[in-house]
Amino acid sequence: MSACAQLRAGARCLRVTALAIASLARSFRAGTPACSARVSVLRGLDFAMWPGEIVALEGASGCGRTTLLRCAAGLLRPDAGTIVWFGGRVVPRDAVAYVSATPAPRSLERMGGPVVSGALYAALEMELARRTRLLLVDDLAAVGAFERRLALELVRRHSLSGAAILFTAGEELATLPWVSRTVTLSHGVLTQRRNRSAARIASSSRASRARTSARSTYGRSFRSPQ
Repeated sequence: MSACAQLRAGARCLRVTALAIASLARSFRAGTPACSARVSVLRGLDFAMWPGEIVALEGASGCGRTTLLRCAAGLLRPDAGTIVWFGGRVVPRDAVAYVSATPAPRSLERMGGPVVSGALYAALEMELARRTRLLLVDDLAAVGAFERRLALELVRRHSLSGAAILFTAGEELATLPWVSRTVTLSHGVLTQRRNRSAARIASSSRASRARTSARSTYGRSFRSPQ
């Protein structure tokens, strides 16, 4: 392949999103099995991310972050909307992985106890060895500080190989300087803000920091980058 052809192929790869979600909706049955009422968790949600990006997903407990990640991994079928992985409608199982620090209740029963220390790090290390191209990491807050620090270093290293990373996080993790974007899930929709490096925040004036804080607090409606 000529140098020009290689450049064209590389440009096409850069234009293809690792994950593109459009008008995603998901609800769950509420109350007892006989109850027909449903609770909407995701409402017409749009989201996109590219290879090499690290995106932190914030939100209150029970807001639907795990539901979003499981839909993005192809493990949970949405009620409406479309999900595209690397330009295709079929999830590539060898390229997409969902890793959670908190297994489902049935998994806990099989394990006979709580989450084993180091399990999340081991799972991430395995995905790093598999060269997974889209990695979805859930519930980092459930592990200890030392394991969380090691896991985050693996996540950062994995993104350098071109993988797209989406992980659930609290404010302290979402503001890490190497996180590309932070998106917040609230009432079934996403808002986003682009992160600034810690050095730029430290060197900015007090008034500038106040304006940045206000913009981050109120956010803006998420629109997938063109």
